[in-house]
Order: sequence, then structure tokens, then C-alpha cells
Amino acid sequence: MTHTVTYRLLDDATKIRQVQEATLNTEEFGLQPTHGLHGTPEWWGNIASGVLPMHTLKGMIIKVYMGSMGDWPEFRVREEDGTESSWTREAQSRELDAAYQIGCSVEVDYVVERFKAKSWSGPEETKSVVEIRVGSACNEA
Repeated sequence: MTHTVTYRLLDDATKIRQVQEATLNTEEFGLQPTHGLHGTPEWWGNIASGVLPMHTLKGMIIKVYMGSMGDWPEFRVREEDGTESSWTREAQSRELDAAYQIGCSVEVDYVVERFKAKSWSGPEETKSVVEIRVGSACNEA
């Protein structure tokens, strides 16, 4: 099956810059630079070498919606084993955002990073999305 790359962190200079600024300039926000500062050549090198492991989630989109307070684009995925999870609907353009459709296969590449100690009271880790690919042929779920 053919997949369309809807999002690639490597091409998202704004997001990389925001995460770096939060990490470098605040105590309340940002990520621990354990494997290098997010988005830097050192960080990418640690992914390439496997020091910062890349994970790939594969499944089918079962819901496309606005989360949070109706202002955050999200999609829900069901993996083959029945596990479900929600992800931010990242897209490099409005046209690519339209690829997120119920019944489409999806692949999400991500790395697990730790938030800074004082960043917030939620989970200690986050799944940082590196790339999302959506299948071009979709079946209604």
C-alpha cells in the first residue's frame, strides 16, 4: 500500500525552534536534552545510531476530531492487537491534513523523550513524533 508523508519533523523548523527555546530558556517547559538538544544534528545522529530508539506505531485511523477544548486536531488509531491511542494530527499543509480519514492505515514514527523535571505535573515522558504516513486507499471502519 502506498502511504503519503503528512508530517516530517525534519521539515518543521518552527516546531524544532519552539522546543529548543523552551528547553534552553525555561524551567517549566521543554525536554531533557539527554540525547542532544531536540532537532539538532547530535539528536538526529543518536536516532540514526539507535542510541535514541525510533518506534513505529502501525494501525488504522478510527476517529478524526478536534480534541482538548475543540481546538486541537487529533486522530485516534487502532493497532492490530486492538490497542488504541490518540495523536496530534500533524500535517505540513492543509492539503496533507485532508489525508487523515477514518479507515486509512497510518504509521507514526516517534521517539520517547523525558520532560524537564519541573515542566509539569503530568507524565514524565512524551512521544515525540518524527514522521507520520497515511495510507492512500482507505476503507470505512
